[in-house]
Amino acid sequence: KNYGIFAGTEFFKVHGITDSLEFCKRLVRDVGLGLAPGSAFGAHGEGFVRWCFAANDERLAEGVRRLRSMMVRK
Repeated sequence: KNYGIFAGTEFFKVHGITDSLEFCKRLVRDVGLGLAPGSAFGAHGEGFVRWCFAANDERLAEGVRRLRSMMVRK
């Protein structure tokens, strides 16, 4: 049987950013973390980013570490 797949995602607000696409580009370039810009989901998504949680705990923890290092730089 095919039960389908569920990939958990979450949008969250990043205070202080005005261009979510540029912020996500910086994440990839500077710390190697790929998140989706909220602006890709419409004008109301600006200022948010989307994170996919379809990964193991170790990989998610590394993603949090990378995001935190970027936020400290901001």
